[in-house]
Amino acid sequence: MIPKYIATLAVAVVLVALAASSFQFAARSQVLAGQTVDETFTLEFTFDADSTHTYKINPGLKSDLEKGITFVAEGPVRIVSSSVEITPQDVSWTENRTNYTSPGAGMVALVKWDTPPDSANGAHGLIYIHFPDIPALGAVGPTFHSGGYQKDDQGRYVLREVNTYQNAFLVALARFSIALAVGLPVGALLQSIFWAFVLKKEKRARLAALPPQGQGSELPHTFYPNPIAEWSIWTLLFGIFSVSASLIAVISVADGFMSSSMIWIAYSFVAVATIVGLIAAYFTGRSVLTVRVESSSMSYVRGRGDLQWITVGWNEILSLTEKSRTYRGTTRYWLELQFRDNRKKLKIGHDIQEYPLLKQLLFSVFKSA
Repeated sequence: MIPKYIATLAVAVVLVALAASSFQFAARSQVLAGQTVDETFTLEFTFDADSTHTYKINPGLKSDLEKGITFVAEGPVRIVSSSVEITPQDVSWTENRTNYTSPGAGMVALVKWDTPPDSANGAHGLIYIHFPDIPALGAVGPTFHSGGYQKDDQGRYVLREVNTYQNAFLVALARFSIALAVGLPVGALLQSIFWAFVLKKEKRARLAALPPQGQGSELPHTFYPNPIAEWSIWTLLFGIFSVSASLIAVISVADGFMSSSMIWIAYSFVAVATIVGLIAAYFTGRSVLTVRVESSSMSYVRGRGDLQWITVGWNEILSLTEKSRTYRGTTRYWLELQFRDNRKKLKIGHDIQEYPLLKQLLFSVFKSA
């Protein structure tokens, strides 16, 4: 199972990363030295007058912004030309799960930039936007609400990070490397969906391979745990974390810009998913329960493999009850056995195979004992 899982995960990640490497966020950030790029930046912003109001963009302010907004480059990046068009409009955004709409502006900027032909491999540069000082606004700066950007530690709005390379192979390799930040979470999510179907087939095969035993309520009868419980919890958790990381990656792809910090956030989600999933799978494997019911006693064992069975006579059981808990419309059932020697109660979850038959046998034998 593990080699097949790793192989299918690798295929999914590589295919998604190869596809993503041709998208704008990768193609515009990993470039051949000497390349000239025509780029369009689309952003929405407001100027906050106070905590509840924003400045309206009047014709005078619109003109000042179009004349005064500039684009500044650092590192091996040079701005060749730029033009800005401001459109006054209402801007909507969501903050702390609350939707807001307020006067602001949309901006479309056409920027041509290039890099020197002798730029070193891996030389790093950036392009950020600079707003002019406008007396009518005082010291108020813009607040962006859409578009691809990152606010750095100097308070600048960075619109593009650029790395240069001297040949096409290195450019392709660099684009694939940054695209892995998309390929890894999205590929993991797609593979988790595929793996759910693989596990259904694997479960049927493992149940069919279990040792034969009595039919129906014939004793003795052994009840086995879910044979893929560890894989199920791993796939579920890894898929859930991959959804969050995939959303971050897909939003960055849609905006055309994935900053270095976003790359590490996506990788961090996958790393946390791996750690949490492995821990959950390990403890799930240790806690799975196998139960054997006989006419004079019952036995149980936790975990898998050749483990030590614990046998309990029916006269050693003080009580047997079925309990349940409902959460968001889903009811979970389990059997709870209390022993006369005050040992820890035994809980048998409904995910054990043939749970209804197990419940019937336990109650019938316990009452007659």
